[in-house]
Amino acid sequence: MAPLLEIAVFSFNRGAWLENCVASVRRNVPLARLRVYDDNSDDPDTLTVLGRLGDIVSRAGSAGQGRHGGLYVNMQRALDQAQGDFLMFLQEDMQIVRPVGEDDIAGIARVFDSDPCMGFVAPIFMKGARMNRYRRKLAPEPDLRIYRPDPGAAAPIAYFDTALAHVARLREAGWRFQPSEAQNVTQARRLFGPMPLLADPFSFFCPEVPIFRNRARTLAARLAPRITGGGVKAFHDMGPEAARAFKARRLEVWPVAEDFLTPVDPCVRRPFVYKDVKARWWLNALHRLEKALRR
Repeated sequence: MAPLLEIAVFSFNRGAWLENCVASVRRNVPLARLRVYDDNSDDPDTLTVLGRLGDIVSRAGSAGQGRHGGLYVNMQRALDQAQGDFLMFLQEDMQIVRPVGEDDIAGIARVFDSDPCMGFVAPIFMKGARMNRYRRKLAPEPDLRIYRPDPGAAAPIAYFDTALAHVARLREAGWRFQPSEAQNVTQARRLFGPMPLLADPFSFFCPEVPIFRNRARTLAARLAPRITGGGVKAFHDMGPEAARAFKARRLEVWPVAEDFLTPVDPCVRRPFVYKDVKARWWLNALHRLEKALRR
């Protein structure tokens, strides 16, 4: 019997982050089928990690497909090869942060069943910096435990690169991943209804990730690991009791990452930033200045 949930992890030259991501999936979502799609990494540490992961890795991706490398080529490959009902897209700098059980997967199925025009749901915590947008565009729906976009609103939320897809509906609609997130948003609005966000999400981005992957770096990018301490800024998993309390809360308490997730490193900046050069204002200023001078 095919698994209900599959998880595809997309990788390029971030071996330590990939290892953390895969470990979090195996630890917290043992019911899922897991695949890793690597975009031809050439970093030695990443190649070592890929070798340890064995036959869950596919390395047939192609580079040069826009600013995301081969991300969307590999996302299409993952969709084409999916065997289950639902396919979750994860990038290697993300983490599954709590246990995901049969009740969670059944809840996802109920959300999709509530609307035959729904192609995607979002299983990701909300970024604190975007809460004004979320509160403006989303309304809590306690029965399904989602935050649903207003379908009549201008530019409703329709797609994230880190969404969870209904495989059969994407295939029936002739979905083909386009070479940018913005183009995929446009396609999702054309083919499907608005995308709800799960009220009880289970994935998020690790903060303060290096922005360059074995390429020429600005001075700020070279300094950032020394300033931030470098390495993966992983999160502590929610324990079973904390996860139960989280899933039992009233939806007036929004799932903001900064409110519920605890980094292992207590020095991680809050609100979270997702590029290491943004961990300090002066690093970001230096980085932006050098980029401007290069242009």
